[in-house]
Amino acid sequence: MVASDPADGQRLESSPTELVFTLSEPADSSTVVVSVVGPAGPVPGLGAAVARVGDATGKPVLVVPVTQAFPSGLYRMTFSARSSVDGHTATSQIVFGVRTDVVTPAGAAGFASSDDPIDVVRGLLQGVLVLASGLAFGLLVVGGPTALPRTSRAVPALAAVAAVGVGAIWSSGNGLVVAVCGVVGAWLLAAGRRARAPRSRAGLAATGLVVGVAPLALVGHVAALGDLMTAVDAVHLVTTAAWTGSVVAAALAIRHRSGTERREVLGRASRVGGATFLAALVSGLVMSQAMVPSVGGLLGSLYGGGLALKALLVLPILGLALLTRTRLRLGRSTSLVPEALLIVVVAVLGVLVATQPPPAAPRFQPTPPWQADTAAVAEQSDDLLVSSQVDPNTPGERFLVVRVDSIRRPAPGAVVSVSAALGDDAMAPLDRGSDGLWTGSVRIEQPGPAPLVVRVQRVGMPDAVVSTTWTVAPAPGTLVGGQSLTRYVAVAIGGLVVAWLLLLVLEVLVGPRRREAQAHHVEHREALTL
Repeated sequence: MVASDPADGQRLESSPTELVFTLSEPADSSTVVVSVVGPAGPVPGLGAAVARVGDATGKPVLVVPVTQAFPSGLYRMTFSARSSVDGHTATSQIVFGVRTDVVTPAGAAGFASSDDPIDVVRGLLQGVLVLASGLAFGLLVVGGPTALPRTSRAVPALAAVAAVGVGAIWSSGNGLVVAVCGVVGAWLLAAGRRARAPRSRAGLAATGLVVGVAPLALVGHVAALGDLMTAVDAVHLVTTAAWTGSVVAAALAIRHRSGTERREVLGRASRVGGATFLAALVSGLVMSQAMVPSVGGLLGSLYGGGLALKALLVLPILGLALLTRTRLRLGRSTSLVPEALLIVVVAVLGVLVATQPPPAAPRFQPTPPWQADTAAVAEQSDDLLVSSQVDPNTPGERFLVVRVDSIRRPAPGAVVSVSAALGDDAMAPLDRGSDGLWTGSVRIEQPGPAPLVVRVQRVGMPDAVVSTTWTVAPAPGTLVGGQSLTRYVAVAIGGLVVAWLLLLVLEVLVGPRRREAQAHHVEHREALTL
């Protein structure tokens, strides 16, 4: 859940007629449970949850009608539902008051996720599917048709078994699609071993990898963000599997090869890695920014912490891989430490991401750059000074209070009516109180700046219209995640692209000289042997 009405910490001046919940992804309607506990215990009179047309951002909305009035007091509302996209159950708690101030909102402690043990198994199977498909692809494209025949036969079968397991566990979602595509992809990868032409073998391997791995994007968290982000996730899964598989396959294939055969394997691994590594990193960064919108979400949630750990470990893995490649080009022996570390990292973090929901709680949303108004804003029109204020200044049903003063003495005309419009609302008349203030009710949906227009009518005078801006504060405990990750992700992507281009330039400039030196070294060694 990303938002609610009533919001956490909100004070209501009257009993709510409905409870509204905005979700990050669609929920299984049969698993939705809403309960409210008030001063007298559990509150009756709650209807069944009904889906409503999504909000302005397209997120799904559930509405629970309230059939009995809530007396004054504090209330704790609990919302629990299972996602129909990835199968995780999330629970949120909101504390609000009816004609009562909320001293201690639920805040960060009011959001939790729970994972059944079967979810962990499903995450492991998804990791096995990615790694096995990637290794099968790498052995075909990088190692060649004769590389490790037993392993080449085993890994497609392992991928098919993992895909069937995912479908059996998550049959109510898109797990069946994953199962069918995983089996078809494994069959294509197995068929690639029988292809004689290198192009046919590479085509079957690439097709099998895409068919077998890309559908996993349909059961991930990103699927709730729309088709575009789902496509980005599919690219990330396929390129990560291809890069991982090519690195491991090259390390396994060259251990019993030397000379020209070793250089050919390394050359194929370099071409595959160059085409997939950058795409995997960039797509991963784009998804990270979409799933973890703030620094607080990155450092304050298990999901964000997993992404941060993954980003930190990629650099040493890349350094070890480059070191291994250099040693192998020089004919020196090396270990499988980088490849083993890469497999462990991808497997562990794959399970972590699969079993933990993204930080969609309001407390992880970026802190806005604007400052909410804390006092009345005043604007002058002719001889009138119009002061306006929203009380309390948070989203929900609120009071708009307007004070009208004339700077002339005596005033040229008595004020007979005042009307106002906040945001996209139409002009509505305000009521004059005994204290001389004009008051009306406004409905505030979102925090942030909103245009405010006030019209004043006086006897024998033209209407005075004042236009200003009122900035609404976010509900307590929301929008406190710190800076947005967008700027950091943009800088990281730019740095990666520049670094990759520099590596390509260095490869073009230094590569021929290095190969010439290696050839001279081999000739010299053969001459000494003779």
